[in-house]
Amino acid sequence: MIKITQTFKPYTLIPGTFIPIPGSELYAQIFPTLWRVFSSSHVLINEGYVEAQGPLKRFAVFQNLHRGGLAVISEQYKYYILPTGAKVDSLKGHLPCADSAEPLLSLGVHKHADLHKIRRRCDLKEILPLWLRLSALVPESSRNEECLKRGSGTLFVDAYQKIQERKKTEIYAALSSLYLAGFSENLLPRVYDTEYQGILRELPKKETREEVPFSLLWYSLAMLRDIFIVRDKDIVEILPALPPEFPCGRFVHVYFRGIGRFSLEWSKKTIRRVCLHAEETTPVLLGFSSELSHCRLRQWEKKQLTVSSTVSLGESMEIKSGTTYLWDCFHK
Repeated sequence: MIKITQTFKPYTLIPGTFIPIPGSELYAQIFPTLWRVFSSSHVLINEGYVEAQGPLKRFAVFQNLHRGGLAVISEQYKYYILPTGAKVDSLKGHLPCADSAEPLLSLGVHKHADLHKIRRRCDLKEILPLWLRLSALVPESSRNEECLKRGSGTLFVDAYQKIQERKKTEIYAALSSLYLAGFSENLLPRVYDTEYQGILRELPKKETREEVPFSLLWYSLAMLRDIFIVRDKDIVEILPALPPEFPCGRFVHVYFRGIGRFSLEWSKKTIRRVCLHAEETTPVLLGFSSELSHCRLRQWEKKQLTVSSTVSLGESMEIKSGTTYLWDCFHK
């Protein structure tokens, strides 16, 4: 009922830059006729050469934020780097279906996702959807709380605290600082700001090379999700910490165990539609802005509309497994 049709495949046209491989704890360095794959500790684990006659035109490296992996293309070839670090010429049988990707976020920007230009514009409305998808694909094995105690991890803690405290006017700036200092142009996480932008007081240690903190991406998923929807037991808050810089958007296929999948749509900083595909029979209370008093609620069972009524907000209700619920037509 609430869908996002755009594809999330950011790309770089610059040969030799380091780029994370979605769905893994690896990163790659891709040249027109050479590719390398490194571990988070910078160990070379795979490499190979590509037969091609240069100079090559239309060289590009795409991140597939739906299925994982990289796609490398030019006018002479196309190949893929899998999350395992292997190179293949076809994705058939290697990666999950793109339709299974969840959650998805759109904040109303549909420009070409050239990572170099995105960095220059520094507009979080086009950065957050990519950041969230990359975070959703990172394996849970990357989880490590130690990364939050220093460098860019401290910026993460500060940004997450502002989100949890609902400091809506401060969230955008905190996320911008984290993005600029904690991630490279290609969204490769880092402990220290190796671009020396004056955001972090801590400077990189010259004698050591820090591991790539993929755990920073793993923790980012919950942080970014909590801007738009938060669960506390049976209470689900809708747009609890929405910054004014994100006036419209959609956030779909947000899964909460024991409840189901939520999808949201908002415009002019106000919720317009909330959809829930329930997987359990359980009581749920949806929390909306205090300015809203009632809305329309419709229910579908086996694709058949069964109920349509006006309900007051702020009251708990029991949802039924296998039923789809849609709240819309909100009124003050």
